[in-house]
Amino acid sequence: MQIKKRFIMGHDAKKLISDFINDHLSGDLNNIRNFDFETLYSSQKFGCPGRKFDCDDTNIMRAIYVILWQDLLPGLSMNNCGSGSRQYRGETLNTFHTMFGKANPNYPGHFYGLEKYAPSDEIREKVRRFRKICHLLGNYAVLPNWRADNTTINCYRGTNDWHDFFDQFLIELYNILTASPQQNDILKKLVSVNHFCFDKFMGIDGFCCFARGLLLTDYCTAGMIPVKIFAGNYHWKDENDSTTYMHDAMQYIEQAEAIIRQRTDNMCKILFTKLYD
Repeated sequence: MQIKKRFIMGHDAKKLISDFINDHLSGDLNNIRNFDFETLYSSQKFGCPGRKFDCDDTNIMRAIYVILWQDLLPGLSMNNCGSGSRQYRGETLNTFHTMFGKANPNYPGHFYGLEKYAPSDEIREKVRRFRKICHLLGNYAVLPNWRADNTTINCYRGTNDWHDFFDQFLIELYNILTASPQQNDILKKLVSVNHFCFDKFMGIDGFCCFARGLLLTDYCTAGMIPVKIFAGNYHWKDENDSTTYMHDAMQYIEQAEAIIRQRTDNMCKILFTKLYD
């Protein structure tokens, strides 16, 4: 019975992706490499009908997560992936708002955080372009979502000293999965309550399986140890130091884009295999 149910879930996900390819990608999955998922804001079929819009939690991304990772992540299905109390939820890996702030509705293409530092028009344009890159396929993943200490992994990543930088989160997760002496207490509780997923990935070999499976190797050394990549600056850190902010912001764009582009290619290749082989 479980096998049949899983087949149906996968079939539903494949059908939604097939419709998406026809409706938004001109019938060619390759076009997903440059697709901006924010353009689905008003889509009742592929977006977030009846709930707050979030690119990483759209209906189509839920389907993509299932097709890519239902064999890796225990119990992942269309029925238990999403916001709220479901077991899994989509994640945006590389943050935009932490570095540049939210968009100013009165001045299109301007962002509150960036504007504190009187950017040139050239820098504004680079940031506008990067915002679209943040909405590409390769910036999304899925993680377990059950709560501990009145938070989730999705929420906790952005509400502590990590400031939502994924490299820092992955280092902290590695410490817990490999029983390092240095462990974040709240994340440890979150890993424990989400044991249905993380039990499979305990230990060094387990983390390697997790990082390779979710295509997170660009955040790790060749030996699959996660490392600090980003400077970790943020737009409210030191508003009097525009030189450091601008340097770190431009470096962040370059580093994050490289990861997103590479991961987009890898995800697309796996989707081809899962959908058509």
